[in-house]
Amino acid sequence: MHRRSLGKWLPQVLVCICLPLLLTAHAVGARPGQLIIPQLQEQFGLTEFQVKGALGALLVYARDRLPRPEFDELAARIPNADQIMQQVKQRGIVTGPLDDRDDYENSLASLGIGQPLASQFAPAVVEQLGAAGFYRERDMLRRVLD
Repeated sequence: MHRRSLGKWLPQVLVCICLPLLLTAHAVGARPGQLIIPQLQEQFGLTEFQVKGALGALLVYARDRLPRPEFDELAARIPNADQIMQQVKQRGIVTGPLDDRDDYENSLASLGIGQPLASQFAPAVVEQLGAAGFYRERDMLRRVLD
C-alpha cells in the first residue's frame, strides 16, 4: 500500500523539485539584452528602436572605457553587439567619439531621447541588469559610468 501511495505522488514531487531548476537554467541561459529591452521600453515609454539605439550608443561608450578583454566579455553577452554598434554609427546616432558621459547622453537626441530622460537611461540599464541577475555586466557598466 505504501508503494502505491508513493507511486501516485512521485510525478508531482519530481515536478516540484525539477521545475525551479529548469526555470533557473533558462534564466541563466538568457542574455541581458533580451531581458532588459522590454523593461526599458515600459519604464521610459520608448520604442524598441530607441532602446536598442541607446544601448548601442552605450556599448560604443563602454568600448572606449573598458579594458579590451573585459569589453569583449561584455559584448559576447549582448546579442549582436558588434552589429548594434555599427548600426548606431551608420544611422548617425553616434557620429564621433563619445569622450564623456555628456557626449553619450547628447547622442541620444537623434533617437528623440532628450533630457532629463537621456541622463536616466544608462543608470536604468545598470539597475535592470542587476535586477535580472546579470551582476558582472552591471558592475562593468557601473564602472564605465562612474
